[in-house]
Amino acid sequence: MKKIFLLLFMAFALASCSNQLTQKVERAYPDGQPQLVHYYDSHDRCVREVEYYESGQVKMEGGMKNGKMEGEWTAYFIDGRVQSHGYFKDGKRTGAAQVYYSNGNKYEEGSYKEGKHVGKWTFYDEQGFLVKEIDFGVGEGE
Repeated sequence: MKKIFLLLFMAFALASCSNQLTQKVERAYPDGQPQLVHYYDSHDRCVREVEYYESGQVKMEGGMKNGKMEGEWTAYFIDGRVQSHGYFKDGKRTGAAQVYYSNGNKYEEGSYKEGKHVGKWTFYDEQGFLVKEIDFGVGEGE
């Protein structure tokens, strides 16, 4: 009996510690379908944003912190294919980023630092062939 009670207590404790998010539709299409949805943590902080096409397909999604884009973000074409993928810190692009053509081939890839292109960026045509490379340097304080 003690084991059952202990297991139930542990299950309850784990369930109560889980980070449940509350969903709020911030903007909707005329037919009522969600256009922009924010997710809030238990402290009423917006921690995630999802934007939808009118069809219901996800258009863009990612993390939020203090009202700004934070962490991993992905944008999609209307057919669900990835359009771009990258990271944000304090609302500015940072780190590796990739952008794709609607056929799935890579359009460009490189890195950001505080919202600016840095390092080597590569650009491709729609067939996937390398078109050019540009070196943006290391950013401020080169």
